[in-house]
Amino acid sequence: MGSMWTKPVLSGPGCRAGSVKAASIEASSTSNTFVDPGLETDIHGVNRVPYRDQGWNFWNWENHRIHYVQAGSSGPPIVLVHGFGASAYHWRYNIIELAKKHRVFAVDLLGFGWSDKALVDYSSNIWSDQIAAFIKEVVNDGPVVLAGNSLGGYNSLATAARYPDLVKGVVLLNGAGRIEDVQTAVEAPVAAGLSSTEKEVLAAIDPADFSDAGHTASGMTRQNSASRTNSSSQSSASQTAAPLTKSSKEQTSFLQQVLSPLATIAKRVAVYGSFVLTKQPSRVKQVLQQVYIDKTNVDDDLVKSIIRAAEDPNAAEVFYRVIGGNSGVTGGGASVNQLLNKLDNKMPMLLLWGDLDPWIGPGSAARVKKYYPKADRVGIQAGHCPHDEKPAEVDRILVEWADKL
Repeated sequence: MGSMWTKPVLSGPGCRAGSVKAASIEASSTSNTFVDPGLETDIHGVNRVPYRDQGWNFWNWENHRIHYVQAGSSGPPIVLVHGFGASAYHWRYNIIELAKKHRVFAVDLLGFGWSDKALVDYSSNIWSDQIAAFIKEVVNDGPVVLAGNSLGGYNSLATAARYPDLVKGVVLLNGAGRIEDVQTAVEAPVAAGLSSTEKEVLAAIDPADFSDAGHTASGMTRQNSASRTNSSSQSSASQTAAPLTKSSKEQTSFLQQVLSPLATIAKRVAVYGSFVLTKQPSRVKQVLQQVYIDKTNVDDDLVKSIIRAAEDPNAAEVFYRVIGGNSGVTGGGASVNQLLNKLDNKMPMLLLWGDLDPWIGPGSAARVKKYYPKADRVGIQAGHCPHDEKPAEVDRILVEWADKL
């Protein structure tokens, strides 16, 4: 085991650029000793990283403690980014296997896992800045293969789009994020002037008119009604968004004035209430079982890793800020289209998709492929978290793809 792990090395200040600021590394919460992932065999005889309640290693970034797991002494680096509500531990079955040929880093996004639950403005930019700084300061060897699940896929894509020199390939495992379609001339004028919070309230009143297709708090993909979808697709080819008329501007202004204060209060109450319910162990396990087709790996340790983060005193407020901000969770921030356009169909991309995902199904992968023809597409008979449900298959495909870059 000793030769498998290596201690991270700090990079010098000369490698920092833009908003990627200085950082430092500490090995654990109580000492300066680097903590390797460890190794255990599950009840089915499969190797994985054992759960460790105190976490593994920590890195200081912009006065926030960021948690990560590192393995592997040689080989091209792979950085793994978890999804909404998860942590670096969600890659427990992948870290050990990938480390046989690669240096592997699984990082907790700010606000998740063992990382600080900072009361900041959460957006895809803050997370892509964090990931970029992590590559520079902790990995200290790039460019890297960046792989992310769900929200982690969106943040991996955002990082590649904003910091292309740090990334040589992106792997999206059931990646989240909205893919924009052209709005009809009827919908665009009113929707253009509304905040995401106001759209959430209006969506509750008339989902067919005001809901955006995007990744919601629970990971669900909201869809307009079938009739609205059909009419939009038929009209999008021939219609473009009309300019705001005086009447539509007045309507938008009125809606903003009336709904904005109420929506903020209502949404905070709703999100806090939802958080209290969803952090219960039984509910966490129930949700996981909904999105894992093979439920073998939905075990107590996985549930424990999610519950632990939710017990932080700031966790509910962070949950609200992530849901209500431009994080990519509820359709805020740059669209997937915009991020793909920045890559200009040049960066290698792998769409490694659980085709049985009830939340972000194969149709989403097909749409990404449509906008980004260079992407390779591999489907797996798994749900929303293929890396944890079918780790051996995911590890094999990921390594084979990464080795060709």
